Amino acid sequence: MSRSHSLLPSSEITSDSPCSGHCTTVLGDDVCRSCHRTFEEITRWVQMNDAERCAVNQRIATLKLKRH
Repeated sequence: MSRSHSLLPSSEITSDSPCSGHCTTVLGDDVCRSCHRTFEEITRWVQMNDAERCAVNQRIATLKLKRH
């Protein structure tokens, strides 16, 4: 079954950190190759509320769908 490139159902998006412990921003990347967050998103993560975190995770999920 193929998914469209639209937003995922909100029930599939959480405010959990997408970090997998293999950060590449220390190598000078603007976007982490591992979790796909921007440097700003990574540094602001602890200050973000749940809605902001979900929005970041939605953007990442949409990006991943477009790549497949």
